[in-house]
This record gives sequence, C-alpha cells and structure tokens, in this order.
Amino acid sequence: MIPNSIVGIDLGVKDLVVTSDGEKFGNKKELLKREKQLKRLQRKLARQIRNSNNYLKTKEKIARIYSKIKNSRKHNIIDIVNKLVREHDIIVSEHLNVKNMSRNHHLSKSILDASFNKICEYIKWKTKIQGKYYYQVDTYFPSSKKCSHCDNITIKTNNLNVRSWICDKCGCENDRDINASINIMFEGLKKYY
Repeated sequence: MIPNSIVGIDLGVKDLVVTSDGEKFGNKKELLKREKQLKRLQRKLARQIRNSNNYLKTKEKIARIYSKIKNSRKHNIIDIVNKLVREHDIIVSEHLNVKNMSRNHHLSKSILDASFNKICEYIKWKTKIQGKYYYQVDTYFPSSKKCSHCDNITIKTNNLNVRSWICDKCGCENDRDINASINIMFEGLKKYY
C-alpha cells in the first residue's frame, strides 16, 4: 500500500502540535486559565472547618473546576487528533519522556498541562481503528537541532527562546517547530520503508 499523506508532528508548550505541513494548533493552557480561581477556593477550603456544609460545598466547587479543565483539555486534544488522522495515512511523532521533562521547574506546570502522552495515546488508538499508521521516533533524536534541508546539526537551538535560526551550512532560515516536525517525518519514513 502506498500512503496518500504523511505528516510529522512536533509536540510543544507554546503550540501544542506543529505539523510538517506548517499547521500549528495552539495550546489552550486550561490549568493556567483557572489557576487564580483554584488558588482562591483552596485557600478558602483550608480555613473552613473540616466536613462542615460550607467545606463540602467549596470542595465540590474545586472538583467542578478540575472536571472542566479535564473535559476542555480532552475536547481540544480529540479535535486535533481527529483532524490529523482524517487527513493523513501515516503520522509520526517524537517519543517524549514527560517525567524527565517535568523536572524543569520553570516549565513543569506547562508540560503537564499540555498532556503530551494523552495526545500520543489518542493518535495511536485512532490510527489503529482506522487502519492507518503511527510511528514514534527515538526520544534523543535531535529534531530541533538538525537542519531539514542539509542535515547540519547546530547548537543554536539549545536555548528555548530561539524560535527560528539560520543554518550555517546552507543558509536556510528554519522555524524551530516546523523544522523539527519535518525532521521527525523523515525519520519516521525510515521506519516505514
């Protein structure tokens, strides 16, 4: 079988999913939106008498907010996955070690809020149902560091603030996320063929 469409996806915090076609799906950051409200209610809960009526009401409000966060995040992920699986026969993503990534205290909340593993699980499940293919490249594959035009590896992208860079070897300007997704797609093609 010759596939009609192949796509590589790069998972990130700024944009949740970036495809090798150049399409970007934004990260809605559900937890960060409701963080202020949660903090206020949790402080209120800490001051209340345990198992009183008001304590139980506040606890229920907190549970409702967490439920909204979970459902909104799930809805967003399912929309993205459905679009990707509907339009492509082969999907390739990176295999992320979220546990190690979340050790970075500056990004841990955003990384856990993004739910990278859920996205991969849903893609795996959807592609299996629809008879399509899903591959994951190695965790340590240098997708962001490698130029997709000439395979030159740079250290410019070690800094996460660098969103685009110019290759020293071929002079092409690369968007960090799109370049990474193209590299992931080509690495996944090696597994397929």
